[in-house]
Amino acid sequence: MRTLVAAVVLSLLSLASAGEEGKIVRPPDGSFLPSGEISIAARGPGAQLELDGQVLPAHEPFPNVFHAKVTPAPGEHSLALVWEGGRQEIRFFVGDGAPEGFSPFRLHPPFAIDCQTCHTLSRRGRFRSKGSCFRCHSKTTFVDSHQHAPHVLQDCGLCHNAHGSTVADHLIVSRDTACKLCHN
Repeated sequence: MRTLVAAVVLSLLSLASAGEEGKIVRPPDGSFLPSGEISIAARGPGAQLELDGQVLPAHEPFPNVFHAKVTPAPGEHSLALVWEGGRQEIRFFVGDGAPEGFSPFRLHPPFAIDCQTCHTLSRRGRFRSKGSCFRCHSKTTFVDSHQHAPHVLQDCGLCHNAHGSTVADHLIVSRDTACKLCHN
């Protein structure tokens, strides 16, 4: 019964995230990043990126998927993804010493890796993951650090942000919160 409840919860979470029209994938809201070049990833129908109100040139490796590299000045910044009928905006901080309200961002994978390393287009032209995180990560390591076998947690993206996170282990939410999504 508990497995059935977990499967239903995970399915609902997956459906909720699939329905998003636009999303800034990296960096997450409230990120603190060191000075230097940062990598921005977002998706949205016919969207454009704006950094501090200025249009940000972006590469479109797949339809409606945007990637940009930028070196912003130290300080707080606003990043917006704008599309017809919608907008998502986040804030992040670049520089030394994270001010209150910002958490250090941990990038995953290194942004030298090309989008096509992990993503492809389906036959219908839809953007998708090429498959398992186990193409790079060891199943042995997974078993050592998780309470479940790999087949139970097949969709790593339900708990982890493959593009990076402000939470340890690239979790979307804290470990306690992640576990409580399925367990009381």
